[in-house]
Amino acid sequence: MKTIRKAAQIPAVRSAAGLLMSFAGGFIFSGSDVAGVASFADISLAGALSLPYASAVLIGAVIHGITTDTVGKGIVKLAAMSFIIIAKLFSGAKISPIRRGLTTTAAVLLSGAAISSLIGELPQKLLFYAFYALLAGFTAYCGTELIKSFTEERVISFRGKNGAAYAVIYIVYISSLFSFDLPAINAGFVAGAALTLLAASNYSSAGGALLGALTASGAFLVSAKAGMSAAVLPAAGFFTGALKKRGIVLSAGLFALLCYAMSVLTASARDGLDITLSVICGAGLFIIAAPYWSDKWLDTGSDASPLPEQSRLRADFLSGVIDTVRADAGRISAALWEYSKTAEPSPAASVCGACSRNLVCERAGLETSSELIPDIPERCVKKSELAHEYEQRLIDRTAAQLMKLRCSKERKLLSEQLTLTAEILRDSAAGRDTRPSPEMSRRITSVLLTRDIDVSSVNAYYNHANRLIAELYFTGGSIPASTSRICDLVSDELGLELREATTAATADDYRVSLYEPPAYSIEVYSASVCADGSEVSGDSTVLFTDSEGVSYAALSDGMGTGKSAAVDSHMVIGLFRRLICGGMECRAAVKLINSVMVSKSRDESFATFDAVRFDPDTAFLTSVKSGAAATLIRQSGNIIKVSAPTFPIGINETAEVSTSGFQLGDNDMVIMFSDGISENEYLFIKELLLSGDHIQEIVRETAVKASSFAHSPHSDDVTVIGVKIISNS
Repeated sequence: MKTIRKAAQIPAVRSAAGLLMSFAGGFIFSGSDVAGVASFADISLAGALSLPYASAVLIGAVIHGITTDTVGKGIVKLAAMSFIIIAKLFSGAKISPIRRGLTTTAAVLLSGAAISSLIGELPQKLLFYAFYALLAGFTAYCGTELIKSFTEERVISFRGKNGAAYAVIYIVYISSLFSFDLPAINAGFVAGAALTLLAASNYSSAGGALLGALTASGAFLVSAKAGMSAAVLPAAGFFTGALKKRGIVLSAGLFALLCYAMSVLTASARDGLDITLSVICGAGLFIIAAPYWSDKWLDTGSDASPLPEQSRLRADFLSGVIDTVRADAGRISAALWEYSKTAEPSPAASVCGACSRNLVCERAGLETSSELIPDIPERCVKKSELAHEYEQRLIDRTAAQLMKLRCSKERKLLSEQLTLTAEILRDSAAGRDTRPSPEMSRRITSVLLTRDIDVSSVNAYYNHANRLIAELYFTGGSIPASTSRICDLVSDELGLELREATTAATADDYRVSLYEPPAYSIEVYSASVCADGSEVSGDSTVLFTDSEGVSYAALSDGMGTGKSAAVDSHMVIGLFRRLICGGMECRAAVKLINSVMVSKSRDESFATFDAVRFDPDTAFLTSVKSGAAATLIRQSGNIIKVSAPTFPIGINETAEVSTSGFQLGDNDMVIMFSDGISENEYLFIKELLLSGDHIQEIVRETAVKASSFAHSPHSDDVTVIGVKIISNS
């Protein structure tokens, strides 16, 4: 109950913080000027925000007017914001950038016309208010576009028109800050210098020059003097960006020195002194903020897909996994073939052993003959029986050679298919919904090399839920001794909580994956009961996470019971884990495993396959089945039975894979089980799911009571896996 209450408080805290910031925006920007007139920053802010926050902006502006005795001077803006709030009361909560922009334009034009009419200056000021209203409306439109984009993508994106919208917003609000003259410093110059330094430090010369130019543009809107003073920022940002890897303090010092030197060239000592103090304050803010900077919430739009080097790393690693699987499958097939060959007894030994003339006949000559069917003496009393045995041996040898050729052909075909797949993967990289982070890759590489951990390459990126994922690749003898130490070092360097995913390896490479905690996690329990008379269960299970923290639980039931069934099920589970951790998609992995199982030996062998894939960011569950028993899912108090009439793995050359998806939530459950669970027990399991939340107890009761519901006299191995969804908030 305490956790639920804490989770419920989070939205309330965020709403309160948003209202406070909106109030501060209205209070600060209501007193700012742009180009000699009152700034429309507060009006645009009210137009872009939803009703509660727009009301907070209006309240902040009113309080500022009362405390500074400027209510009359700002009556047009206050009236415009009042009209905007009234319009929002009837327009609903839907975010429409065009509607909010038009509403802001109409509100400013209406309030300006009304006030001008009251004071008798309507004709003279109508054109001015029309232009003023268009600027305010366009700024509100840009702000709404950015709010909508951030709400949907959860990241500040500069892609497409968003980049231009951010430029408009930045110029409008930085120019408003330039209108505040504080003692000895300028608020706009302090903010502009800090942000220009931050851009130069993280995005090199281009970032510093661009943000410096935008800052100077905003300053020119206030006055020519402010614009000329701020004109030093683009050049200083450009030169400072060249030293982005030389340290925070060095970059800040060089930036301040360049700004001072170029301000002196303006031949205004007083302006130079004012600029220097502002730049020093901005550099101080940069030094404080830079260690905590992260590109987690920022998408520069420099590349719509992962970097070519990062894509190559993933493709090469997966191709290495496939090559390893191909080599292992070949060794297993060869071993099984050798094991299947038994010492072939001589027909003479088997037939002549009980003969009364055994000691005096020519048996020795028959046993040493190199012919498949030797000449049998006429006086042999077992001549017809010996002839039949030698003919049967010839038939068996011929069938064995044909089977050997068939298996050899299948293994060769499989090897060629896997080799071709590996080559395709090396030549192409599959696109994913990720955003690369070169800065995080550089920082992780630096901290590991500093600790004498020889990492060959690092691929850091943000996934679709804006979680940081870091893939660390090691080669040859540089495999780390402790992956937990690596996780701790990287977590401390980045100031983030990171978790370690299941490691993956090829014949030559080793990968350690770290990821930020997701929104959901799972609680998993399993229970197994061996069949009567068997010491080893033929069922195999596995639980693991891929490089992004996506969880997998898999269950395989081998044909029969005991050790022979365990070999097949364990092989299926092991291959599935290796391929998924290597980067392969579920359906492709199952089809590849089926090819291996079909051609691995001359003996018939197959196994069922049942797996669930859980996305911890969205709580979406995917069920993957091949000949497996049903799965029961408790979804929001309802029980769903998931079954698939498919063949097990290893029967047909083409795998039959059935997938289905379900949107789950906090406290939902999934129960997977092998064929040892009778359908008669389904109703009992359903009652357990509906009556309690203790997943461990449900799994135990299901496994223990399996024999009570089984009507067949032949027992089977029983395995039960229970998965419970948990919200981390």
